[in-house]
Amino acid sequence: MYRGISNEQVCVLVAIDENNRILLKVIGQENPTKKEIWRACHQHIKPNRHVTTDSKAAYVEACKQLDCSVVQIPSGKRTIDGYSLGVINNYHSELKTWMRRFRGVSTKHLDGYLMWFRFMKYLAYQMESNTHTGHTLKYSISNRVSMTISDIYNRPFPIDIFKPYQHLS
Repeated sequence: MYRGISNEQVCVLVAIDENNRILLKVIGQENPTKKEIWRACHQHIKPNRHVTTDSKAAYVEACKQLDCSVVQIPSGKRTIDGYSLGVINNYHSELKTWMRRFRGVSTKHLDGYLMWFRFMKYLAYQMESNTHTGHTLKYSISNRVSMTISDIYNRPFPIDIFKPYQHLS
């Protein structure tokens, strides 16, 4: 296992807007490319918006394609001109802490866990705690969510699970 970003790790894009709407998306392995970032964001970020990111170059190219302005916070800095990644960094920390309880999550089902976490955060941000149970029930009934074991078993992997082993052949 390698330290830092490698093809043995799954890259999850996290985006939060000013209204606390959250996008969590598995976008690949290693450092994300501009194509992977664009593919994950193009339906969610409207043109002429402002995006604050870390210092990865792919974000600049993706934001150009999205017709958005971008401010990048360099590694080691906390803010630039009042822009910060504090909310995202806090979200990352909460997500990592929450995921530890499962002692490992199948990459195949990672999107499901991310949706679950996002829903839990939605409840925490948008609802009083005494209404969580009722809201969850109403949401489940109104969306008529159904899933069979074969749906779970046959779900494709969101990444190339053989990529970390390509150097061995």
